[in-house]
Amino acid sequence: MRVKIGYSLKALWACLLFLSFVSVLQAADDTRFTLKDGVIYDSKLRLQWAPATDQSMNHYQAVEYARKLSLAGGGWRLPTTAELTSLFNKSKPGNADPKFHCGDFFVWTSELEDSSYARYFIYSSGGGPGVAARDTDLPYIRVLAVRSQR
Repeated sequence: MRVKIGYSLKALWACLLFLSFVSVLQAADDTRFTLKDGVIYDSKLRLQWAPATDQSMNHYQAVEYARKLSLAGGGWRLPTTAELTSLFNKSKPGNADPKFHCGDFFVWTSELEDSSYARYFIYSSGGGPGVAARDTDLPYIRVLAVRSQR
């Protein structure tokens, strides 16, 4: 009987340690992004993000939107697939921090397949990259603009 109790206590202790580790990770994730004056600061990648617009755009429009965005002094661009992948978080509603307004949508990247096709990142379902014609006008492809921290 003592062996079972000792084993149960060790298993309970291991579970408690694991849960405390998970809560520390989640707490760290909750502090990764801060919103100030309309700009999202990313402490992990040292980037600044402009939240997604509520309108869909084709890739050509998205490039122009980011280039002309004057929020907090300008200097914005479309993100890479790797940068968008870093925002994917299944524990958040829409698989991304709500500050970004991109949950459950597709978001254009700066990466081209060729002159007619561009990559996007999918925040709905399991997440991941995709490719679409640059002039496609689908109602679920959004734009996030990004820049290096100033």
